[in-house]
Amino acid sequence: MFITLLFVPYSFINYFIAFIAFRGFDGFKIFPANYAEKLPGGWGVTADDIIAAIYAGLSTLLAIYILEHYIMQYL
Repeated sequence: MFITLLFVPYSFINYFIAFIAFRGFDGFKIFPANYAEKLPGGWGVTADDIIAAIYAGLSTLLAIYILEHYIMQYL
C-alpha cells in the first residue's frame, strides 16, 4: 500500500480508491504479477505486491484525474 500511496494526494476518498484498487490488482494478479508470484521464497510475494501497488497507484491517479476534470464539473 505504501507504494500505491506515494504520489496520491491525501484525502479520505483518494485513499479509499487507492485501497480498493490495490486489493483488486493484488487479487486478480494480472501480467506480470502472475509471473512474479512464481519467484522463489519471499521474493514472489514481495514482487507481486510491488507490481500490484504500481498498477493501483497509476489507476488511482487516473481515477482522480477523471473525477476532477470530467465528473465533478457537472455536479
